[in-house]
Amino acid sequence: MNTITDEKFQAFIWDDKFNTHIDDIDTQHKKLVELINRLGAINVHQTSTSELADILTELANYTVYHFSTEEQLMKQFEVNSVHQDKHIKTHQHFTGQVSVAAKLLLESKDISRQLLTPLLRYLTSWLVQHILGSDTRMAQEILALQAGLNHDEATRKANAFMTQASNVLLEALNEMYSKLGDKTMEVMQKNQELQAEHEALRLLNEQLEQRVLQRTAAVDQVNQQLIANNVELLKLNEKLESAHTQLLQSEKMASIGQLAAGVAHEINNPVGFVNSNLGTLNKYISNLFKVITAYESVETKSNDKIFEEVAVAKNAVDFPYLIEDIPCLLKESQDGLARVTRIVQDLKDFSHVDESTWQHANLEQGMDSTLNVVSNEIKYKAKVVKEYSGLTEVECMPSQINQVFMNLLVNAAHAIEKEGTITIRTGTSNDEVWVEVEDTGKGISPEHINRIFDPFFTTKQVGEGTGLGLSLSYGIIRKHNGRIEVRSELGKGSTFKVRLPVQQTQQG
Repeated sequence: MNTITDEKFQAFIWDDKFNTHIDDIDTQHKKLVELINRLGAINVHQTSTSELADILTELANYTVYHFSTEEQLMKQFEVNSVHQDKHIKTHQHFTGQVSVAAKLLLESKDISRQLLTPLLRYLTSWLVQHILGSDTRMAQEILALQAGLNHDEATRKANAFMTQASNVLLEALNEMYSKLGDKTMEVMQKNQELQAEHEALRLLNEQLEQRVLQRTAAVDQVNQQLIANNVELLKLNEKLESAHTQLLQSEKMASIGQLAAGVAHEINNPVGFVNSNLGTLNKYISNLFKVITAYESVETKSNDKIFEEVAVAKNAVDFPYLIEDIPCLLKESQDGLARVTRIVQDLKDFSHVDESTWQHANLEQGMDSTLNVVSNEIKYKAKVVKEYSGLTEVECMPSQINQVFMNLLVNAAHAIEKEGTITIRTGTSNDEVWVEVEDTGKGISPEHINRIFDPFFTTKQVGEGTGLGLSLSYGIIRKHNGRIEVRSELGKGSTFKVRLPVQQTQQG
């Protein structure tokens, strides 16, 4: 999604991630996007009150029609009543806010950007979070019911799709959007009042200069309040964007944490008893070899023809090779189980499921755990070279730093088209430590280098990347009072260097 700025309106671009996979709902969502974009064009090019009235009326009517469609679907499929009630209340609140906004705009004598821009910001942001939140959850439950699941199963499936972390944050987002909408209406009301004050000032100026001077002081006060309101609105928008980014980060880390816990629970127990059984089997086979050796001793001392049959059987199965290979097979099996145990531990170390506080951690160990987790992304495309310096422990949130390492390593692997090298270096500079990931991939073009940390910016094909990895990494490192540096050359590769303070003086 693109945003709206004071200088220029950029279209709300529909993306596949907004699809709910219910055709009627997706078609109506696209129509709402079209209406918002038409309203944005009015904001840029200016227009008459009648044209504004037409688009606002169409937007309000179509919104009511769309909400009615969703509510009928929820009733038709008997969607979970709790979520249905929340969904309908959200519709009612939004419809009321749009009606108030339309009334304020149409009563205004001057259709200015100061009135339209806050409304456009609110409409665009509200529609994005509503589609990705309430509508996606509704669609998941309806699709599950259409697939033949009962209501309890459909509710569980929809709830599982929207993780616990995302549900909590989405409720917070809904509350924030409600406050944001109320504040938007308040600012529009203040703008309208300010216009009335200016009109009164013009009339007073015709009557008496002294009264103009007195009213100017009042207008200045209103302007100061207006500026304060706009600043507060801007802060609310920034908090909203931050909450959205945290939601995506929480979903990723919650999924990894759940995966780690599940893998540990499901794999460690069978690995334990298989490893124990192999140890016991090794002892049993050793004892059997002792018995076989005793038989061979008797065989060499006897001329009895009965041992000729034994010799034929031994030749048929290549008995000396079996004696040699069985211990090797047992050792390889035990080595494989040890490898599985290390992978599970590395996954737990990577996600730090139970560690969400600031603590001292070894970044080189974190990098090694992350390398094991993403090894399948790298091993077929790149050779990994480690040039560690032996870092001191750093005060950080290890799971978040590991997320940054994962993003950098996966991006490095994706930048290499066939075969190449990823070099990881570490070092210390004054009160900082640094970790560097260098690849021999295709590099970043100069016109893109300054945009790589922007949310949703990506040069990959549709469906191959969200454009959030580097943006989230940038936010995590800023939270740690550090910085990310990048240098790149087309055709030769890129280098990302993360710098972090050893000790946090002010935790973000």
